Amino acid sequence: MTAADLSGAPDRRVLRGDRAAAVGPLSTPQLRTGAWTRFGGERTLGDPVTEDVLSALAETTRTAARAQGYATGWAEGRREAATEAAAHRAELEAATREAEARRQAEHEQALAALQRAAAQFAQQVSTTLAEVEDHALALAGELTEALVGRELAGAEDPVADVVRRVLAALPQGLPVTVRLAPQVAAHPDLAALAAQGVTVVPDPALEPHDALLETTAEAVDLRVSTAL
Repeated sequence: MTAADLSGAPDRRVLRGDRAAAVGPLSTPQLRTGAWTRFGGERTLGDPVTEDVLSALAETTRTAARAQGYATGWAEGRREAATEAAAHRAELEAATREAEARRQAEHEQALAALQRAAAQFAQQVSTTLAEVEDHALALAGELTEALVGRELAGAEDPVADVVRRVLAALPQGLPVTVRLAPQVAAHPDLAALAAQGVTVVPDPALEPHDALLETTAEAVDLRVSTAL
């Protein structure tokens, strides 16, 4: 069929019916050897333009895939790094709290030990001071008593001194018993006491300068140790 055959009446320009069905695709194997068009259907031709478009599209796809993979990996790496950093920070904070609690406990224990030691030391010092004070007072009393006793013993008339002190302490109108040291009770100068109605009783527990007055109502202690 030529072009002249199709240039006539309109009903001869289009193939119809069985003649149209018998027409197949044009065999163009030389156009299907491209790098990308060879994967297409039978109607895909491997012309340079199509190859360039498909190559550019493939490169764009590869670039996008690489970028997406990099972004995904980077984001995943950041998430993992953030998770590890958070875990490390939590461990560090926990360790810091534990160390601080341990230091605080050790500080409180040391402070309590110091307070106990200070209290014990203060108690020991107080006890020692009290003992020293008591001992000093006792020693002072003994020393004073010894000095007074020596003074009384060295007096010109120690018996007269005892009699004078007894007479000064005698109650009026009551019978009185005076206890004196045996060596003093036997002295003749005690007649003055007998004249006052005083009964003299020797008492070995008394020193020469001591005296005890007893009445039915009271007792008067004239011992030097009691006076001190």
